[in-house]
Order: sequence, then structure tokens, then C-alpha cells
Amino acid sequence: MAALIHSDPRVCDRRLRQYFNSTREQWIEIVKSAVAARAGCTENDARSAPGYLAWNAGTVRARQIFRREGWEKGDHNGIETIWNSDLKKMVAVMNTDAGTCDTTRTPRNRTLKGSASEQIADFNSQGLLFKREEMGPLDEAPYSLWYLCIHDDGGKVRAELSMPIEYQGGYVTKFSERIFILRDGEWEKIILETDVDADHQDFEINVRRK
Repeated sequence: MAALIHSDPRVCDRRLRQYFNSTREQWIEIVKSAVAARAGCTENDARSAPGYLAWNAGTVRARQIFRREGWEKGDHNGIETIWNSDLKKMVAVMNTDAGTCDTTRTPRNRTLKGSASEQIADFNSQGLLFKREEMGPLDEAPYSLWYLCIHDDGGKVRAELSMPIEYQGGYVTKFSERIFILRDGEWEKIILETDVDADHQDFEINVRRK
């Protein structure tokens, strides 16, 4: 079965409110942090630094934003998440390739995922219940895991919030549902708006590679 893709902005906004009690702007703030962290790397950084720093900054910003909204931070066998016991949702940040926000392709994680990710994807696809001993501090099931997929190639930035249901060889190969957050051309508009309002912004987006 093909993934259910939400690309129309109005539909995406509605799904974000319905599923996560959130706005698109909140997820964009997370993307901004990830992009800024990657852009801050220099040629002297370790090869894995850009990806790690982007993922870490996105994870930190997600927790800063959503813990104020009643979410909690979680760690299930190395999967760093935010989770909400009322909404029965978990969200993790993931660096992904150019398949992000492409209706003809599937986003693919840039680094291999371990067995814990595959286990959760199995739960997502089968609708199984997470047990308390499996999910640590989480309350009764079911919980679904979603990834905030962020694609940043140094110029174009795209992002979507999607639920994985299949892994092969450590890579996501199938999602059941995808909600587009940043489509082609939208990041460039954000950069322009930020430049214009720079004097009134607390957050600076630096997209130049050092």
C-alpha cells in the first residue's frame, strides 16, 4: 500500500493540529536549529560532525519547544524522542536524503538505523501495542513513532513528518503516512524573511558553509 501523502498546506496544518496538537511553525523552528548546526561546521570538523550536530540540535530544539506543551523526552534503546501520553505519539529527528517531500520517492535516512528502529517500525505497521517494559516510562499503548525528516544539502532544505513502517538493511523503505512541513522553494522564502527581519529576531540562520 502506498503512503498517504499530505502535501496541500491546509491539509498539512489540519493534520498537524489533529495528530500532534502543533503548528507547522513549531516544526520549522526545529528545522532551523538543525540547519544552523550543520552550517556551523568547518572543514576541520570530523566527517560525521555535520550530521550528528544537525540531529542533536534538532532533538534539543524539539524538546525545548514541546516539553512546554506537555510532551516528555524519551530514549528507547538509543532512539531519542519526544513523546506525549495523551496523543500516544513519539517523534524523533532524522537526517534524510532528497526523497524528502518528493511525492515520487521515499525519504531515506542518511545513517544506518539499528534493531530498535526496525522493531518500532514493525509495531507501527502491525498496529501492535507497546508494552510498558518495552517503552520504559510510557503509559499504556498504543504509541506510534514518527520521524521529523530533514533534508539539507547545503542549499535546499525540505522537511516532513512521517511514520515509518518498513526497514531494509538499516534504512527506511516505507512510510504509512507523510505530512509535508517544508516543500521546495519554501526554505528560500524563510531565509529572505529572516534577513529582512534580522534586527527583530533572536534566532539567526546561518546557511553559509565555512
